[in-house]
Amino acid sequence: MPATTTASDSTVAVFATSDEALEAAKALKDGGYGEDVVSIVGKGVKDEKKVHGWIPSGNEAGAFGGWGALWGALTGWLLLGFVWLPGIGWVAAAGWLASTLVGAGIGAGLGALVGLAVPKEEIPEYEEDLKADRYLVIVHGDAATVDAAHRILGDASPVRVSRYSE
Repeated sequence: MPATTTASDSTVAVFATSDEALEAAKALKDGGYGEDVVSIVGKGVKDEKKVHGWIPSGNEAGAFGGWGALWGALTGWLLLGFVWLPGIGWVAAAGWLASTLVGAGIGAGLGALVGLAVPKEEIPEYEEDLKADRYLVIVHGDAATVDAAHRILGDASPVRVSRYSE
């Protein structure tokens, strides 16, 4: 599903478990969505105390051990990064948002979502979801791309799914 990365429409789905988030990610991938429009954010690194940086996709990604099936499964499809977010702790981010979070620095938090038409007053709710060990699956792009992704994510039985447009 082609999409422009300059469009600011988005949909954000919250999933209670990594397995549910992975199923949603698989559905998006099967629908033709790529790493340029899909991101997943969740607390997946509970015991590590140092920055790991980037894990390249493909065969170089290596084993993930205690990091879980979600992050291991995504390394062949989405770029993966780890960052410490104040008040939340270690989070793993896969896809285009990974580079945004890591590149923006530790203080950025989920502020990158504001550029995707997510109202500032809703950002704390997503931060609370991460603190509660839930997973965010985010798709951005033009209206048609985001509308189709919103339907796919809604069919994946999220805790909630929201559609945003400027």
